[in-house]
Amino acid sequence: MAFFKRRPAHNASRSQPESPAKRLLREHKDVAINSWCRLWQSPLANLLTWLTLAIALALPAALLLLLSQAQHLGQQVNQSSHISVFLASDVSLEQGQLITGQLSSRPDIIQATYISAEQALADFKASSGLEDILTSLTDNPLPATILIEPANTSLGPKAVAKLTQQLRQQDPIDQVLVDMEWLDRLQALLDTSERFTYSLALLLALGVLLVVGNTVRLQIESRKQEILVIKLVGGTDAYLRRPFLYAGLWAGLFSALIAWVILQVGVAYLHPPLLSLAQSYQSDWQLQGLSWMGSFNLFVASCGLSVLGASLTVGRQLRLIEPK
Repeated sequence: MAFFKRRPAHNASRSQPESPAKRLLREHKDVAINSWCRLWQSPLANLLTWLTLAIALALPAALLLLLSQAQHLGQQVNQSSHISVFLASDVSLEQGQLITGQLSSRPDIIQATYISAEQALADFKASSGLEDILTSLTDNPLPATILIEPANTSLGPKAVAKLTQQLRQQDPIDQVLVDMEWLDRLQALLDTSERFTYSLALLLALGVLLVVGNTVRLQIESRKQEILVIKLVGGTDAYLRRPFLYAGLWAGLFSALIAWVILQVGVAYLHPPLLSLAQSYQSDWQLQGLSWMGSFNLFVASCGLSVLGASLTVGRQLRLIEPK
């Protein structure tokens, strides 16, 4: 099968000539079908190329998928975080309940729960297993506590730190306890992972361009004489470029399909152990596969990179092949 192929001219007896738009559409259709048929003349070589591209696509896609899931899990962790406010020892029950009501009315606090010193001691006895030792104490060492749940508008570490500073300035409050360090570490880890993932995706995208470009360059070198003949009879670079661009399009399409299968199999393989781990922490988090939009973006990125790599290479190579 010839690499460059035209259909025979339409019958001249037709009453209406073919419009330029229809002719261009027909030519693209012919080239697309011809490129598709040529794929199956050397399926093993094409499959190896597609697998190489699929791995280069699946790795950053998997990291981006895990990163989005981790960010969602981090938001859930932030939403479930509480601030512990310890009242001074001389604050009465009525004063503690009044302070709790005042805190509940704040727009940056969604809920405030008052726990008296007696209730705190009883809960500690039940959870620690040291009931005999704690019963022998003459004084209650635990202060009254207010558990605060920040509102949705103050979930970020900076907002939590600002709320904590405001609470510490109130006289009846003896101490405010919130573990901001692990929140900062979690956010820093997510930011670092995001930058690493995007950097890796950029490098692997460059790798896709190079692999497709090298494949197209080899195809052009094997058909150099054919290209010279077509240029001698008036063939344009646009006509010569089309088969290679469609070859890049098919390569991107099949590579994206293989990468999508790899991702789905990987998610199915990792889902059971990760689900068991989440359930052990009383979490309903589940590892999700690619959404429809994510799958669409994967196919668009793969086809776009492949066509771009083919276009850059074929443009340069055709300029180097000129009849003497």
